[in-house]
Amino acid sequence: MPHIFVVDDDPYILQLIAGYLKKEQYEVTSFAHGRELVGEVRLRKPDCLILDIMMPGVDGLTLLTELRTFTEIPIIMVSARGEEIDRLNGLELGCNDFLSKPFNPRELVARVKGMLRLIHSSRLSQGIEPKETERHQPKEGSYFSIGNVQISEEFRRVNVSGEELGLTGREYELLLFLSQHLDRPFSREQLIQQVWNYDFYGEVRVVDDLVKRIRKKLAQVQATLTIDTVWGFGYKAAVHTR
Repeated sequence: MPHIFVVDDDPYILQLIAGYLKKEQYEVTSFAHGRELVGEVRLRKPDCLILDIMMPGVDGLTLLTELRTFTEIPIIMVSARGEEIDRLNGLELGCNDFLSKPFNPRELVARVKGMLRLIHSSRLSQGIEPKETERHQPKEGSYFSIGNVQISEEFRRVNVSGEELGLTGREYELLLFLSQHLDRPFSREQLIQQVWNYDFYGEVRVVDDLVKRIRKKLAQVQATLTIDTVWGFGYKAAVHTR
């Protein structure tokens, strides 16, 4: 039974989310504030975390920053303000998805399901987190190469000429998918559905934001793998000789 952590200072929201998740047979642990969250994540290793941004004491972005120093569990952030800067900050700091309040609880459940399906065949399907030493010492042969870019599905890492690119979880997932379908164009809506396995509900600009950040990181290390714009449609991965 997948274990979901939910953090929100609104007891009604906590009860609502927990109720919908439990109907899908998920185990749910709720937190009214984030002070004890980091320790509980280290101890209990949930499969997914739903994290509110605006909370008294320690806010969600601060918690996200600390969590990403030691875990890659899927994190969905929610915000009552719905401002673009919240969404961008959350994605930049490493959250996997973002919803603005008020939201349809069924949409949230659909996104949780999509994330859990995505990692089903990866390390979380084994019920354990990789050891910290394993994160930084990939096994020989665990990478596949495209130009001067090496991608590890096992360790969810991307190197360029031996230097780690430092992608967030969501950046990695998008780059991996496009790399696995080299030169094939996808629309933004197709990428949302294919990469994260949930139906399209609205905001496609999140794909544009991710592509911009990935392009910047690839350019900084002179990667031969690029994400090209297919004008009037979407994006594709391609290899260019430098």
